[in-house]
Amino acid sequence: MDRATRTPGAARARGAARALAVAFGGLPHTVGTVDSPPPHVAGDITGLWLRNGRSRERIIDPTSPEVVTMTTHGERLRDVWLAIESIGRGTVKPQRLVLWLDRPLSRTPRRLRVLQKRGLEIRFTDPGLGVHTKYWPYLSTERLDRPLVMSDDDIVYPATWLEELREAAAESPGCVIAHRAHVIGMSSESEFSPYSSWAPCESAEAHYTHFATSVSGQLLPPELQRAILADGTEFLHRAPTADDVWFHYQAVKNGFPTRQVLDRQQHWWFIPGSQETGLNAINVAGGENDRQMAATHTPGTRSRIWADAQTIN
Repeated sequence: MDRATRTPGAARARGAARALAVAFGGLPHTVGTVDSPPPHVAGDITGLWLRNGRSRERIIDPTSPEVVTMTTHGERLRDVWLAIESIGRGTVKPQRLVLWLDRPLSRTPRRLRVLQKRGLEIRFTDPGLGVHTKYWPYLSTERLDRPLVMSDDDIVYPATWLEELREAAAESPGCVIAHRAHVIGMSSESEFSPYSSWAPCESAEAHYTHFATSVSGQLLPPELQRAILADGTEFLHRAPTADDVWFHYQAVKNGFPTRQVLDRQQHWWFIPGSQETGLNAINVAGGENDRQMAATHTPGTRSRIWADAQTIN
């Protein structure tokens, strides 16, 4: 346990959580784990836990334009409610918030049932899509006339998360909007530099060289959604574990540059315990992002990224 988790503030947060356990039936999985957050985040998690137990406030707004989607699997199912609750307490709320699962549940966890009563949709699809489960069932079954926002199941999102995406999209129509992006490196017009060498994005301008990551959320315009749909499930062969690679390829191919919300990356705290499983180690440390970038991008999209890079440098 690190020093931050031994501070009096952290102790108070854990103590508050234990007190709440009396009222809400059991200590949350997210308290006291090896990767416990710092005191202010622990306090936020405790607040979300309390909110889930007491609030009847809707987590959606039918007048909003955006649909938010995510997926989860395995052990993460027990804590995904935290990510959903953090989105649902936002300064603006999505029109729909959909959790996609690739297998039926014998019993829906209680905290998810609470969220269903407040507007969460839990929908099921056939297995085999992997990380692409978060968006492909939506694209292949819906009208695609609204901005689609991808979210991850392991992040505690801040209250202004969706509002900031919405504002940036209004300022930069026809762009992919993300809270966190990298700047793609290229050693030549046909060769990408290793993903691990890419610099963090430090610009709020829109460029094809900007590579968005869904971990902090990214927004896809309806026109881009329809273009992705038109290419079918080719992602299963070219980018099976890297949805961000597939989104970026489709954005460049179809003329949608990526804009970061601010001139700096934003990455919020992981839900404690969530990083025991996940694709980050495979895609980044294991080199799968590099392999899937190479397998996905064409000479045409590489040339477009290269030309865009020359305008920046």
